[in-house]
Amino acid sequence: MSAALAVRLRHAPWDAPIAPLDEAPGALLVGDTTLALLQERACAAAGLVVCDLDVGAPLPPAARVAFGAGAVFSPAALARLLAAAGSPLQAAIAPGTPLARAVARMRGEAALRVPLWAGALGGLRVDVDGVAAAALGAVTPAVVADEGGAVRARVPPHGRAPHVVEVPAVRRLCGELTHWLEALELSLAALQTRRLELGLGEGRNLLGKKVDVHPTAYVSGSILEDGVRLEPHASVVDSYVGNDVLVADHTVIAGSVIGAGCRTLVDTSVRRVVAQPGSTVSNLGLSDAILGREVFLTTAVSFFGPAPGEDVVVEGRDTGRALLGGAVGARAVLGARALLTAGLALPAGIIVVSKPDEAAAKLDDAGLARAHMQRGSRARDY
Repeated sequence: MSAALAVRLRHAPWDAPIAPLDEAPGALLVGDTTLALLQERACAAAGLVVCDLDVGAPLPPAARVAFGAGAVFSPAALARLLAAAGSPLQAAIAPGTPLARAVARMRGEAALRVPLWAGALGGLRVDVDGVAAAALGAVTPAVVADEGGAVRARVPPHGRAPHVVEVPAVRRLCGELTHWLEALELSLAALQTRRLELGLGEGRNLLGKKVDVHPTAYVSGSILEDGVRLEPHASVVDSYVGNDVLVADHTVIAGSVIGAGCRTLVDTSVRRVVAQPGSTVSNLGLSDAILGREVFLTTAVSFFGPAPGEDVVVEGRDTGRALLGGAVGARAVLGARALLTAGLALPAGIIVVSKPDEAAAKLDDAGLARAHMQRGSRARDY
């Protein structure tokens, strides 16, 4: 008897690179692993073998699950969908929950249906809009992500009605990566899902091999992979830190996902930040932001929030978030005093060295003389 299959659908809008991160969804960090490996982990827990298939091809007879390359789902969500499936069903998220609010920021109610199907799928075809209506008729949505859990944090401006950032904390996680904001929200949510699965509440940790934690450093509720090094007085709280990351002196990492090979510099502080592998971070208060691969971020880079009482707007859409940093494209370099608007997405490879009116490209002859100390007066310039 052939093994039951889970089919990952390729060559569709689902697997196009997400700007400005310059990565296909499957390669992005979603919690403690890449999305592709997260999908395979969930399928393996259900006893399914994952195979890749082009969109539009008929699904093999052994197919019990099909999903888009950008679909996010936890083992518990997939198990719930399979338990309900007889005729084909599509996974959906309960409206009004913290998870629904997180995934709907950029695409509204349409985001509550996830490109994840289960049931008797053999011989059916999937197009870019989902399971073809001609093959299936109306596909019934099955609400599998119906939990209302969240980690909530008060953020400025505080007042009689304080602003709150909420990160979904559910076992039955579902969603889809099509935008950098979804990559941020769902990666942070997947971190909380993994912590729940591993029982990392009440300060318990999961440490890999050759982890070096200085006696004065502090770790709580976190996953530290092989080769992580924490220098004196560093703190890692409720976070994931990938292989061979260096956490420098007096760094604070809270509720964040830090990819393999990253490093911080002294006195860095980040909260609810997702950093793809190979990045260098030195900042005094970065929060609610996502960094592409091999970003270099220095001290005093700031995303300015909206006016008090207003929410951050991204691409003309009110996100419902009073606090949001932005996205920094892969291989970007941000120098000191780069002052940025909340919700901004900086393109891959960009170099920003200061405020625009101080950029090197704007220096005149007199400015260049002072910079190089070759054409100016020492009496004047020292």
